[in-house]
Amino acid sequence: MNNLKTLSRSRLLMMLVSLAVILPMMATTAVAQEYTMTLQSVAPEGTPWAAQVGRLKKVWEEKSGGRLKVKVILGRGNEEAMVRKCRKGELQAIGVSTGAMISEVPEMGVLELPFLFKDYAAADKVLDNVLFSSIEKFLAEDYGLQLYIFSENGFRNFAMKVADPSKKPELPGALGSLKMRSQDNWIHEETYKALGGNPVRVPTPEVLTSLSNKQVQGFDNTPLFAFAASWYKHVNVWVVSNHIYQPGIVVFSKKWFDGLPKDIQEIILDKDTRIKETKKGRKAIRALGKQLMGTLKKKGITIYEISGAERDAMAAKTKGVYDMFRKKAGGLGKAGKRMKKMLSIIEKNAK
Repeated sequence: MNNLKTLSRSRLLMMLVSLAVILPMMATTAVAQEYTMTLQSVAPEGTPWAAQVGRLKKVWEEKSGGRLKVKVILGRGNEEAMVRKCRKGELQAIGVSTGAMISEVPEMGVLELPFLFKDYAAADKVLDNVLFSSIEKFLAEDYGLQLYIFSENGFRNFAMKVADPSKKPELPGALGSLKMRSQDNWIHEETYKALGGNPVRVPTPEVLTSLSNKQVQGFDNTPLFAFAASWYKHVNVWVVSNHIYQPGIVVFSKKWFDGLPKDIQEIILDKDTRIKETKKGRKAIRALGKQLMGTLKKKGITIYEISGAERDAMAAKTKGVYDMFRKKAGGLGKAGKRMKKMLSIIEKNAK
């Protein structure tokens, strides 16, 4: 009988020892579970956008102890399709222009209106200090997207291939004689039409071919994107019009984000990193944009800056786009009310 008691105590002791070993291992296994983020952007390698994504990948992976694995896909895809996939959770993260979001998130159209921001300082103030929280809220609640940061494409200019580049194209009149590539959203298209232009919607991956085949004779974009995508090779005149300021935006799928453990969510949304990357990204983009204006000249492209009078005339012609925006907003219920409110706030704070 004593032997049985001794045996039972021995078995109990062995069981306790085993549990002492196994339980920490089980806990460690649970903690070490890996999560994957695929982040996609049409931004090519070698750009400030690619550099920023690379920094974020490094920060997130290191701070998570390798539990978060980030796969980056650059220079590929259709931005509008990427937004749809991100909303569905088929893509975990995307970096796109705000213009690409309009078909899924109509409120973002307000940021694409022509001659809305007078300079970078006004844009920064509105995006970071005035509208950020409200945009983050409605993206999460109504569109299944978690806002990370606003980056930027920058102020868009007109670039074109003309017969005599030594003669300054008079804007807006010159746009009527050319087929110009328009980004695939109605605000950009209507802005061209308001200026008497002939817009042709062409997805980003197809623009280079369309320029090469002369299906379009020009486009509007920033010097940085024009170089990154090699579009500049097919124009001989660059007009500094700064007619649309276009932010970039990094968002996550809310469906995916909500499934992450809280500590990884906190790592991703770390406030200091978000502020740092916002400032660092914009600084790099703007500095390189200035340098590239000189490079355009060296490439034989003639640069013209519109006068204050030309800018005022163009802005006056595009006021109808604002009227269309408000009319469209009127039929969009809650989203439309937000659109009108956002526009009113911007007009008060961006001057």
